[in-house]
Amino acid sequence: MPDDLLPLLDYTARPFAFRGNNAEPLPANNNLSMRELLSRNEELAAQNRQLTAALARMTSETSAVLDRLTPRQREVMALILVGHPSKNIAADLCISQRTVENHRAAIMHRTGATSLPALVRLSLGVS
Repeated sequence: MPDDLLPLLDYTARPFAFRGNNAEPLPANNNLSMRELLSRNEELAAQNRQLTAALARMTSETSAVLDRLTPRQREVMALILVGHPSKNIAADLCISQRTVENHRAAIMHRTGATSLPALVRLSLGVS
């Protein structure tokens, strides 16, 4: 290695780091203090507790709504959520297409979902 490159590699020799090709120096120590890091850690822990509680509420609400469905409706709903059309669901379950449409309507009514995306959000536990 050429000797003229060694000062460039010795980061401790310079009190400042340089940004790109500019000659604008940056302070070498712009790190957060330990106190600031601990404070941010506590804030993040509090947010995590709030999110965990909200998720638990949503999960219990979702399970309560989905418990209202019959086993056949849950089966039809699973196929709907996968993306199968009513005609294919009817063929897979050996029932008529009209019966699948009736199950679909009952699922929407019992869950309170007004659209397929709303049903997907409900099944995922997202408001």
